[in-house]
Amino acid sequence: MAPSILTITPNPTLDVTATIDKLLPQQKLRCGPPRYDPGGGGVNVSRVIKELGGESRAFVCLGGSTGTQVQRLLDEREIDVEVWSMEGETRTSLTVMESITGLHYRFVLPGPEQPADQSARLLARLSEVIAGGFRFIVASGSLPPGIPDDFYGRLTREANAHGAKLILDTHGAALEAAISARPYIIRLNHYEAQELIGGEAEVAAHDLARQLIERHAAEIAIVTIGAHGAIVATAGRQVEIRPPHVTVHSTVGAGDSFVGALTIALARGWPIEDAAGYGVAAAAAAVTTEATELCHADKVAALYAQISSKILAPA
Repeated sequence: MAPSILTITPNPTLDVTATIDKLLPQQKLRCGPPRYDPGGGGVNVSRVIKELGGESRAFVCLGGSTGTQVQRLLDEREIDVEVWSMEGETRTSLTVMESITGLHYRFVLPGPEQPADQSARLLARLSEVIAGGFRFIVASGSLPPGIPDDFYGRLTREANAHGAKLILDTHGAALEAAISARPYIIRLNHYEAQELIGGEAEVAAHDLARQLIERHAAEIAIVTIGAHGAIVATAGRQVEIRPPHVTVHSTVGAGDSFVGALTIALARGWPIEDAAGYGVAAAAAAVTTEATELCHADKVAALYAQISSKILAPA
């Protein structure tokens, strides 16, 4: 059976993770053996969906020898991949874990500059792919230099035209340009929501989620709030999803784990609040792992059984 979920990653990464005793300036720092993972928003979402027993097609823009390595890592994980050949070398993201403090430091490159005509050609191909009948489309992560800010907005209109539900997980100008097309779901953290709404005074997460719905930014707005879970807002209703307490090792990949679990649950027909609870459990599971490692299915199931929720605004 063909997958019902398509993930799109315009700016993937080769994630490299290593450990060191202590970070010091102006010295040669010798790290431990590196770990290599295929990365980027949509790529990670597809990895999570696979881990949770689902299938997706990952549409990934890759270039150069680094792109070849990312594709090989995805093939090793038996993820259905369609590669779009991009100009330049796929970027690398380096995470260094400092053993003495337990802190991690992330160095993320911007991605290769794309020619002016790349966006139109890429959208034309994605239109053909979307016409294949996907029910859910996850567009996630940053855009590489040269791809205009309205890319996700145009992609949303394409998904809407084909009756697909687009779940958008991005930030900044790319998110702001997309909301006029009204994605099905937008997922953003508290800081990103505050940035999108604007204003100098800090606004509570549930008020931000409500305002996003009132502004017709999406059919469903989800504002994640770290250890406090997430706010799910629809027209006339807001629900706070609360996770159990866990010991945090690394927050890398928590957002992508949330979106992956949310999406596979929706594809299985779960109501949005249950699906969001599954996402919160996946995010909580992800933070208990090291570095760029994502959630594990058994841990997600155990934590999902402990999720609680609170209605903030009745229907």
